[in-house]
Amino acid sequence: MIKIVWVIGQSAAGKETFIKYAVDNPDSELIRQLKYNNSKIIPLLDYKKDEVLNLISKETNAVILIKWQHYNTGYDFAKSDLSELKAIIPTANEIICLSVESDTLYARLFKKPWFDKNEAANFTQEKMNNVVEIMRNNIRKYLSIGFALAAEIDATDGYKIIEHSLLKI
Repeated sequence: MIKIVWVIGQSAAGKETFIKYAVDNPDSELIRQLKYNNSKIIPLLDYKKDEVLNLISKETNAVILIKWQHYNTGYDFAKSDLSELKAIIPTANEIICLSVESDTLYARLFKKPWFDKNEAANFTQEKMNNVVEIMRNNIRKYLSIGFALAAEIDATDGYKIIEHSLLKI
């Protein structure tokens, strides 16, 4: 069976790091909890529809982990990359949401090479919380149309599944 798993989280939440961890540690407790350990784990750090379609046609037992970026969902819910793949493969779509404590996330952002340090004064906790809420609302929309929440994972220091996620609908 093929599973398409969108790894979603804010900037600096560790999406790419998580995907690399899954590939490098396919027998870890976390990957067993997600039930991905008996499948080939394929990383896609940049979504390309044709690449996903090619993998779907070739693989029979794989978990395709796609690093989500905001432009994959954007503001037009019906025309998003996630909705497009859901239409092609209706039963195989999951979401992993990475959550990070706000002070840790804020510190990680400052270390990103693309982060404009001159804008730091404008990047308030309130704005960061607003971005998180927009992302969570988008996830809830996808869950409401049949995506499965594989897990919400605390990625502050390592990876721990959040047992009582507020994302479940």
